[in-house]
Amino acid sequence: MPMDVATFRKLVALDEDDPLSRFGLGQALLQEGGDAALAEAAEHLRFANAKDPNHLATYHVLGRVLVQLGHTDEARRVLTAGVGRVEGIGEGMGRDLGPAMAEMLADLDRA
Repeated sequence: MPMDVATFRKLVALDEDDPLSRFGLGQALLQEGGDAALAEAAEHLRFANAKDPNHLATYHVLGRVLVQLGHTDEARRVLTAGVGRVEGIGEGMGRDLGPAMAEMLADLDRA
């Protein structure tokens, strides 16, 4: 069972500099939905991405959040960076996120 927003908030409170807790909170807020939750999710995911730029899932989830918020230029930059990171890693390690991010970029280009 996935952790909820309240649980991730507690984890972030224990260590505000932990990028994985921030990522988890951002992802939970995305699932919660709504403009306020998405705006907060973007803040946590931006932090997580800056703190741990090798965590590929952060690019993917942050890109999704930014698209939903209508921040298409920033989404394009994040997703492009994510695809670039995927190309530089070996098998596994989140490499499967590359096609999903490339598809989101293609969707932005078609819009």
